[in-house]
Amino acid sequence: MSIVPNVWNAQRTHLRAVQRFAPFFRAIATFGVVLVLFSLQRVLFFLMNADTFPRPPFMAFAGGVRFDMSATAWLFLPWTAAFMLTPNRPWARVLQRVLFLVSAIVCFFLNCVDLEYYKFTLKRSTSDLFGIASGGGDLSHLAPVFAVQYWYVLVIFIVSLFAAYKGYRWAERRWAMAEAKPWWLWRIALVAFTVLASRGGLQYMPLAVLDASAYAAPAYMPLVLNTPFTVMTSIGKPVIEARQLMPQEEAEKLWPVVHQYGDTVVTGVRPNVVVIVLESFSAAYSARLSGAADGYMPFLDSLMGQGLCCTRAYANGRRSVDGIPAVLASIPKLMEEAFTTSPYADARITGLAGILAEEGYATSFYHGGHNGTMGFDAFARSTGFQRYVGRDEYPHAEDDDGVWGVRDEPFLRFYADELDKERQPFMSALFTLSSHHPYKLSPADAKRFAGGNLPIHPTLRYTDNALRTFFSKARAMSWFAKTLFIITADHTADLERAGEQAGAAYDHWIPLLYYMPSRIAPRTEERTTEQIDILPTTMDLIGHDKPFFAFGTSVLRDEREPVAVSESNATWLVITPTLQLRTDLDRVLWQAGIGPYQKEVPLMHDTLPVSMAKRTLRAAVQQFERHMLQRDMRVRP
Repeated sequence: MSIVPNVWNAQRTHLRAVQRFAPFFRAIATFGVVLVLFSLQRVLFFLMNADTFPRPPFMAFAGGVRFDMSATAWLFLPWTAAFMLTPNRPWARVLQRVLFLVSAIVCFFLNCVDLEYYKFTLKRSTSDLFGIASGGGDLSHLAPVFAVQYWYVLVIFIVSLFAAYKGYRWAERRWAMAEAKPWWLWRIALVAFTVLASRGGLQYMPLAVLDASAYAAPAYMPLVLNTPFTVMTSIGKPVIEARQLMPQEEAEKLWPVVHQYGDTVVTGVRPNVVVIVLESFSAAYSARLSGAADGYMPFLDSLMGQGLCCTRAYANGRRSVDGIPAVLASIPKLMEEAFTTSPYADARITGLAGILAEEGYATSFYHGGHNGTMGFDAFARSTGFQRYVGRDEYPHAEDDDGVWGVRDEPFLRFYADELDKERQPFMSALFTLSSHHPYKLSPADAKRFAGGNLPIHPTLRYTDNALRTFFSKARAMSWFAKTLFIITADHTADLERAGEQAGAAYDHWIPLLYYMPSRIAPRTEERTTEQIDILPTTMDLIGHDKPFFAFGTSVLRDEREPVAVSESNATWLVITPTLQLRTDLDRVLWQAGIGPYQKEVPLMHDTLPVSMAKRTLRAAVQQFERHMLQRDMRVRP
């Protein structure tokens, strides 16, 4: 008996099976092309941010494929539906190609944005990116600048699209559409695959951002994730939920939010109050704070020797849109979305300007940026600032840097002149901008302040000198001696690293100075403090004797454990005087000690401080979520 007929029959059976599932194989091949490109972009993400991922585990890359499959299944769902439902006709093939390209554009655009944007936020972007980017029309004038600055990201995006389309056409030719019989079999298989991939497996709950912690430590979770997934899973998601992590009485004790001082008056009665927020000033670049031989803020270093200098101060977030609410309204960054773009932005809140306006102060907010940028003008009004002065109100158009707004040096001179016209007492805030990426100085200033290892370094020197010019001018004015100055930063950026993990205390360490030479004696305060403590500390220094609401506490008092808190990538960070840990509020995902200059050191095996830090953080989160949801952030008369 010849074996040829048997072989022929087996081949025919195999061909019929392939034909029966040819459309399914084509869909899997199409998804496979996208997954390969996702993996290549993950490698690029690592290479372009290698200093924040010093020792990446292999599972960060392998586990990331699971998140890539979920994002692909969801974002290419329009193509999948068209592929299953439209007949094999020329017009249907065109429709399918268009839908594939639209999904690929969205997918790869979001992923490519974070190749560089991650350096500033240390987190994968979420849906609030759109609100922040579109606020104040920033996108229209920044997009061309960033396209030139990051031309290579644009090239990566275009090459990814081209490769995806070539891969799509390959799969289209390799498994040409035919009348697969039965017509329903491959469709059921594709639906099953799509459902399985979209939810990330057979587990009870669909894949979530926090599941990345199963593959890597929190510092490496952004490497596991992809931006389309984090954006997609945050759209329409409740920003916060009412969590009962402990009895409310205990939360009130561990994290009090209503304060009343007035038993001491350090600054004298009804002083002027000026808050200066410096863009991207990290304490790591202060010679005084970091112990470095050379720093990039010599004037601020000199001022810190003349006032109440907090050496362990931390930013509550990693973006300006998080820092300003923390500094001026004691609102920490404890949810994924920025407060100013969240559903709670319309709530009545307690702001430094609002409290003092009720006491008869004139209040003003100055920022050289384009009016409306990041929603700062709307936020200023909501917190009690009576006047907002931005780029539109500044009289000299030639001082615009062409990117963000008015350069710091002329704007700070202008600010001193404007304060000289204010009715006293006044409370005023200023937010600088020249040390913001893309770090654009005039040619003369770029030459004058050249030096350092990173593009941010000359701009730090420039803004520090602008601060020197401001104080030189202000000292000659009558209001100066009666003014309490608070100088701090909105967040850190572009840090030099020597193996430090991203997202730790080092990334939040900022300068903080309370300065009033006629009243505040020079003193170093080593207590752990954070931006949200600025409002209550100011109230304490000026002797405000009425009750007020604040998530922070005075650095001068022992109202609660001295800690700093923050949220990123669906995990929470708490920093104490001796340790730092990141948690999902149940499990401790990472912990380390804090050594000199905020460097990580091994943590001693003492579980009590860890337990207390976690307990304090849980109280902070419960208080934050409860009062946000109830829109209850003012002391009722």
